[in-house]
Amino acid sequence: MNTEEFKLRAVTLADKELFDKYFEESSFINSEYTFTNMFMWRNSYNIRYALIDEMLCIFSKHGNGPETVNFPLGSGNIKLVIEKIINYFKTINQRPLIRIYSEDMLDALEALFPDTFIITEDIDSFDYVYKTEDLIELPGNKYHSKRNHINKFKSLYNYEYHRLTPESKDACLSMFNRWCDSKEGLIPGISEQREAVTELLQNWKALDITGGGISVDGKMIAFSFGEVLNQKHSIAVIHLEHADTEFHGSFPLMNQQFLENEWAHLEYVNREEDMGLPGLRKAKQSYKPCLMVKKYIASLK
Repeated sequence: MNTEEFKLRAVTLADKELFDKYFEESSFINSEYTFTNMFMWRNSYNIRYALIDEMLCIFSKHGNGPETVNFPLGSGNIKLVIEKIINYFKTINQRPLIRIYSEDMLDALEALFPDTFIITEDIDSFDYVYKTEDLIELPGNKYHSKRNHINKFKSLYNYEYHRLTPESKDACLSMFNRWCDSKEGLIPGISEQREAVTELLQNWKALDITGGGISVDGKMIAFSFGEVLNQKHSIAVIHLEHADTEFHGSFPLMNQQFLENEWAHLEYVNREEDMGLPGLRKAKQSYKPCLMVKKYIASLK
């Protein structure tokens, strides 16, 4: 869509270098700031972007929901850019909604536009951050059940951890599609998950991500994918984790082995949000996060 101020562009693989530049300079630890997430969810969330006065502005619209825009990234004139964004929302006859990913962004918005926006916490989008060492070592009583599940798995199965290659994509896709087929109609957004995971696996090499898998007697029964989220803050992000629950303890073992083999050199790991799903929220809370990355939505009064 064209406006007088800027043009919205679709996200393509060719944009990776551009996005990476802005994300690295931003130095935040929210899971949205990876090109992988932008690319794999671009269709489901109609993700588009614009460079407005050299600032990266990312727009999205999920289903019949409202249009939103992420707080601008870069070193430009934030006030001028947000004013142009507000004008854009006028052209689509919608109240401006700005996604905020840090306290610094929140403070900047309120300082530049005092008494202009209503701020609400986007609780379902809070990221869960853990100490990598905790999820590898699983120390103390709080991880007692996790250790039990892993020990039972090890006692039952002849397993092997291995780093995945792009050639592993078919096995991963086959396994994930079987799960999607079994959950069709039972879990909201399952078709969107299927599409996003397919995009990730089909474009593995270009996205430059790391994958790990667990095999039992040569058959893949679990896999996980992640990447460095922010080198400065020594944190990785896990984009995807999937396991065959017929193998008792497969999920906790996959979590532990992926971190031990690929991310032990980093201090923290961001395991993304729970999307408001009760089961996922319970699972993420059970690993005892050391930090929740808060996110907000600012709506014009």
